[in-house]
Amino acid sequence: MKPMDLGAARAAATLPAALGQRIEPTREADPLLAVEGLSLTRGESLILDDVSFTLRRGATLGLVGESGAGKSTIALTLIGLLRAPEVGLAGTIDLDGAGNVTQANEAAWLKLRGRRVTMIFQDASAALNPCFTIGRQITTPLRRVLGLSRSAARARAIELLESVGLNDAPSRLSAYPHQLSGGMQQRVMIAIALSSNPDLLLADEPTSALDVTIQAQIIRLILDESRRRSASCIFVLHDLALASQCCDDIVVLYGGQVMETGPSRVVLEAPMHPYTQALKGCVLEFDTEELEPLPSGAPSFASMTPACRFAPRCPRALDKCSATKPPLVETRGRKVACWNPVT
Repeated sequence: MKPMDLGAARAAATLPAALGQRIEPTREADPLLAVEGLSLTRGESLILDDVSFTLRRGATLGLVGESGAGKSTIALTLIGLLRAPEVGLAGTIDLDGAGNVTQANEAAWLKLRGRRVTMIFQDASAALNPCFTIGRQITTPLRRVLGLSRSAARARAIELLESVGLNDAPSRLSAYPHQLSGGMQQRVMIAIALSSNPDLLLADEPTSALDVTIQAQIIRLILDESRRRSASCIFVLHDLALASQCCDDIVVLYGGQVMETGPSRVVLEAPMHPYTQALKGCVLEFDTEELEPLPSGAPSFASMTPACRFAPRCPRALDKCSATKPPLVETRGRKVACWNPVT
């Protein structure tokens, strides 16, 4: 076996045929989402540094990287849960012609959040309110966002729970979150996120707390339901093997900077950035004799170089890497920000 055949052993172990047939996204000139030069500061720390990427209509995109890379921060910014004055924002976020929403107020976000963009949070047990029944937590947004009557919202809630694979859906409406398993809670989160037929679905590590068999079911469910509703999806992931199977495109992040981005199979099968290559070396697969972990740990934002933030840990670093930030340039079917890429 090759050292990193992402589509084989690991996928066979966790996602056998679970993801189904990949549907080719549309290739329209105007993307559903365009993020350009997005920077986010918290106090004196620059958390996101000039992040740019696009999401095609009907496509899935993966944000990958180590903990602290800025993946969840991007997702929270895209749904308007991180904004001024809590943080400083620069750059543009254009959601399907809605204009730049980086400076939008809460009133403007109320017209987008829950309607055009929704989110599946990482830990369903923490995201669901333990004080309210499942039924109330599903029907409340249906009534407020879609304006459904009480009876229509209840009928829609039952339909949604059945669509995400929960049996005996009517009785689940009176249950509290703690009365459901982790997999059931995550299905409820998916039902809530899909209830308004959003254009953009954000999934932040949606299977991190689940065993591998449930992981496959949840990922398949998210993909099937988003495709059925013609929604685009952004996954926040640590698992490169999973990203290769469920994402059309990928954005590799380190310290809030984009290192490499492009079609997932192009980027993961033949990475050009040393960081992407290092991430591949950390993936555990069948018949793997030796892992190649990155040296030391990721530094704090306060100690990161103002140029390429990966330079202190990069085995291919040049003097200019710590002095000048490399531009994100297109080459060999992807975009790479590196002064000394792998060839």
